[in-house]
Amino acid sequence: MTSATLTVDDSFAYIRKELGLDEGIATEQIKSPFCYKENARILIPSDMLPVKGTPVEEYTSRLALYLSAIARETSGRMLVLFTAHEMLQKTYRKMSQDASIAEYRILAQGVSSGSPARLTKQFLAFDKAILLGTMSFWEGVDIPGDDLSCLVIVRLPFAPLEDSYTKAQIALRKKMGLNAFQTYSLPEAVLRFKQGFGRLIRRETDRGIVFVFDNRVDTTAFGKTFLHSIPEVPIIKGRELELLEEVKKFFE
Repeated sequence: MTSATLTVDDSFAYIRKELGLDEGIATEQIKSPFCYKENARILIPSDMLPVKGTPVEEYTSRLALYLSAIARETSGRMLVLFTAHEMLQKTYRKMSQDASIAEYRILAQGVSSGSPARLTKQFLAFDKAILLGTMSFWEGVDIPGDDLSCLVIVRLPFAPLEDSYTKAQIALRKKMGLNAFQTYSLPEAVLRFKQGFGRLIRRETDRGIVFVFDNRVDTTAFGKTFLHSIPEVPIIKGRELELLEEVKKFFE
């Protein structure tokens, strides 16, 4: 088996256990040919509202303004990854009413008509475009080169607790006396995060920035697992104006 997303925190332990391959399995991690230190940046806003505990209307209002400001610096070419349709739709409506980005084509999964593949084609057809997607856009979407220069991860991609499959997995682990968060929820979210991160750099000449709006990636112990599981990339934390200046410098 070969994939860029088989390890969690540099370990194959989770995927091996899940696949029942604990005995006699040879594993190898091969260094990426991409120069992430030169060609990518992770930016973490320090002045964004916490995603947990903030009413969705208030959060999406702030998020929409922030995304519009980023888009103006990157000329669009932005993929925004959500974990919930409600937050995506509310953000889309607010961005659609923003006169400062009236020249941009905003596409949103579940709002704009078409499959993920069709929305991707539409995104590629416009010079200034913003694409908002949920879980099906976290993997399998290939937008190489200058067509995608900015990736935004709104929230760490933990599976919703009300999902039936997730409920069953958590219940099983509790029955076995295991910590369900550490042995299931966290590693699954990390693998999905790695898939999302992988949308940005698709070939050696690609360059771009990743915004992670969920401050838990920086303020919690488990958040560090996400950052330790992706290639080494310069990480910059700061307020909105500071980060927008970093974006401007990076693309200059």
